[in-house]
Amino acid sequence: MNYDLLFPKSEQPLELAIIGVGGFNHSLFTYGVRNKKLSIRVLCGRNIQRCIDAYRSVGVDSRDIIHCTDKQTGLEAFAAGKSLIFDDIDLAMEMPFDVVVEGTGNPEASASYALCAIQHRKHVIAVTKESDSVVGPLLSKKARENGVIYSLAEGDQPSLLIGLVTWVRNAGLTILGIGKASEYDFIYDSAESSIEVLGRKEHIPHFAEVWDLGDDYEKTVQKRSEMLDMFGQRAIPDLAEMSIVCNHLPEFDPDIEAFHYPIARTLEVADLMCPKDRGGLFSGKCKIDVFNCLRRTDEQSMEGGEFVVVACDDEQTWQVLKGKGVPVSRNGKTAMIYYPAHYLGFEALYSVFSVGMLGLPTGAEAPTPRYDLVARANRDMQRGTQLKAVGHHHVIEGFDGILRPAARIDAQGQLPYYLADGMTLKKDVKAGELLTADMLEKPVKDSILWSLRREQDTAFLSPKP
Repeated sequence: MNYDLLFPKSEQPLELAIIGVGGFNHSLFTYGVRNKKLSIRVLCGRNIQRCIDAYRSVGVDSRDIIHCTDKQTGLEAFAAGKSLIFDDIDLAMEMPFDVVVEGTGNPEASASYALCAIQHRKHVIAVTKESDSVVGPLLSKKARENGVIYSLAEGDQPSLLIGLVTWVRNAGLTILGIGKASEYDFIYDSAESSIEVLGRKEHIPHFAEVWDLGDDYEKTVQKRSEMLDMFGQRAIPDLAEMSIVCNHLPEFDPDIEAFHYPIARTLEVADLMCPKDRGGLFSGKCKIDVFNCLRRTDEQSMEGGEFVVVACDDEQTWQVLKGKGVPVSRNGKTAMIYYPAHYLGFEALYSVFSVGMLGLPTGAEAPTPRYDLVARANRDMQRGTQLKAVGHHHVIEGFDGILRPAARIDAQGQLPYYLADGMTLKKDVKAGELLTADMLEKPVKDSILWSLRREQDTAFLSPKP
C-alpha cells in the first residue's frame, strides 16, 4: 500500500486538536507537526506549562502561543495562525478544527471530553481504553447521530489487532485465534537460571526444563506458570483492550473469562493459540487471548504486539511461507501472522487521516457492547474502602479483571471495572466476589461515565424479564 496515494492531497491541512499532551499523545504531537497534511494548533490540558513546553519543543515561538480563556480570543488567535492552549475543554471545542484525539487515561474525564467533542460535531479519536471499555459503543452511536466519527486509535492494540484481523480475513485465510502479547516480557537468562520481569529478577532453578514446549503443551505451560507465580501474569490493560476488540469483532470470544495467558515464546504462539483439535489450548476456533512473551536476553521482544493464528489449509502455500520465516506450528497445522509492536502516537496519525480524509473509523463502524471487563475481588475488602484506579496501568487495588458477556449494571450481576474508579464500598466484599453496583455508595449525580453507561444499557441491552 502506497500511503502517499491513499490519503488525498489537499491545499488545506487537516486541523487536529489534542487533549492530553503526555504519554501516548507526546509522540503524536511531536511527529504530527512534521506532517504537511496536518496542522496541530489546539492543545488541551490542565497543566498549561506542559502545553507551552510541548509547543516550544517543536520550535513554536513563545509569542505565538496563546492561552485562551474566552471564545473570541480563541477564534481570533486561531485565524491569525497562532498556537492555542485550553484548560477549558468546552471552550476548546468551539474552535474550527476537524478532529480531536483524546488521551487523558482518566475514565470519567475522557468520557466527558469525548461526549463534549461529539456534541460540537468534532470527529474523535479515542485513546483512553478505560472509558471506551465501558461506553465506547454508545459514544460511537452518538457520533453517528451527530454526523461525525468516533474511532479507535491506531498505535494502540485494539485498532491494530482489528486491522490485522480484517487484513488476514480479506486475504482469504481461515482464522483460528487472535490476540496480543502482554506489555512486559519474561526475560530468561540461561547462565543465571533467572527470569526478569519489569526489572525484578528471580532465580528459577530448573527453568531450562520447561524452556521447550515438549510434547505436552498444556503441562509445560502450566508448569511455567507455577514456577513463575511470584510474577503477575494477567494485566488489566490487556483485558480492557481485548474487551474492546470483542465489541468491534463480533465473531470472536474469550475461551475462558480470565484468559489462558500462557507464558510462551513468540514462535510457540502458532502451537498454543488455536483449538485443541489442532494441538492448542482453545476449546474451539475464533477465540481471543493474550500471551506473556518469554524470551532470552538476546532475543527481540514482542511485548504489546498483535497476532492472528490461521489454519495451514494449503500445504504448498505454507511450505513456501515457512521457508520465508513465517512461524508455523510444529505439527504444521497452524501458522502465526503478526505485528510485532505498537508504535503509539505517531502511528495514531493514520486514524486521524482515515477519519478526517476518508471518513472511515479504524475500528468497526457500529461497535456493540458484547463483553465487559468486570471487577472481581482478589481479597476480602472492607466497607468504607475507597476505590481508585492508580498507576500506569490504572489498576484498582484489591480487584482483578475478567471478561464476561455485557450486562446491564442494574441487573446487579457485575460491574464494569472502571465504573468503580472513585467509588466507595458500602458493604464488605469477599475474595472471589464480583463487584456490583449495589455494593457501592451511589455515584455523584453528575458522573458522565455512569450516566452514559446507563444510557448504553438502555440502547443496547434488554432488561432481564
